[in-house]
Amino acid sequence: MTSPHFDFVKDFFNTNGCTITEESPSHMNIQLTNAMDEEIMNRPFYWHYMKKMNRQGEPMQLTFTENTDEPGIYLHAGTPKLHTIYETAMKKGKLTRLYEAVDEPQANGALTPWLVVNALLHYRGKQTKDEPVSVGLQLLHGTFVPRMMERISNYAFNMTVSDYTFPMTPIIQLKSAYKRIEGYVENHTSSQNHNWARDSHQQLEQEEQLLQSFYESGDMSEDQFNKEHEQLFKRYRPRIEMEVVNGGLFYLSQQTSQEMLTS
Repeated sequence: MTSPHFDFVKDFFNTNGCTITEESPSHMNIQLTNAMDEEIMNRPFYWHYMKKMNRQGEPMQLTFTENTDEPGIYLHAGTPKLHTIYETAMKKGKLTRLYEAVDEPQANGALTPWLVVNALLHYRGKQTKDEPVSVGLQLLHGTFVPRMMERISNYAFNMTVSDYTFPMTPIIQLKSAYKRIEGYVENHTSSQNHNWARDSHQQLEQEEQLLQSFYESGDMSEDQFNKEHEQLFKRYRPRIEMEVVNGGLFYLSQQTSQEMLTS
């Protein structure tokens, strides 16, 4: 039985168009594509030269093994190349396009487009916290659905359209849709209790007054005062930062879309 690391690496390269040229229960040889070689092999000068010379270039091959006595990259939790692959997978996995798996479409096989954005709200100030948010926006009529990933987690999706179904063309463009979701999240944060922000402002003012007194007494230089003041501002200034984790276009059946809107 292969390890989760081995299975992940295999799935990663298959998904990204690389060829497994040789495989056994304990090792596999991978022929990289040009794009994947550029991504994970750290040969920027080589590929820059190839492109300048208008040449195809020769992507490398990798061998992974689960046995320390076999040639190749030994796969375990601390393998540097495995961490590079994880980082690449996270970066490539930020955006996706998926279609609901539909075995037998009902009246019609139209799939409704939704933009789904998963994000973390970072509340920063005297106290800090992170709040995950997941918002779906139906791209035909502009209806918002909160906790979208939670709602669709039990549905099956494919990277290709199921037989007898077809994706509908979005009416709302993606750039506009993303702006709408940003506005939705801003309204969400505005409706929260903001005592934490007032506490942060008060703490910042107190710390600034104390720092000013030290400076005026001659206990610190102007340069040190400026640095300390900058650090206080970073530490206590209340703010909310939105970090997008991932997102994508999800095409849902008419029945599922209706369930999203009524649940």
